[in-house]
Amino acid sequence: MKLRIVRPIELAELLSVSTVTLWRMEKRGQLPPRRQISSRIVGWLESELVEWLKTRPNADDNDRMEELEK
Repeated sequence: MKLRIVRPIELAELLSVSTVTLWRMEKRGQLPPRRQISSRIVGWLESELVEWLKTRPNADDNDRMEELEK
């Protein structure tokens, strides 16, 4: 299995959010934990992001979305 690190800018683009929104989501615990790659570089394991995305609600699941926005 090939491990791939997704950097913040790439993840923000994939989720169609800004990097500021990405950091807010992280602060709220709405993202998998990031990995410290070096003293100034962080990223997420692609495999963990794929699993996390599978748990995200469908767009028509309004009740769950309201819960996540709190």
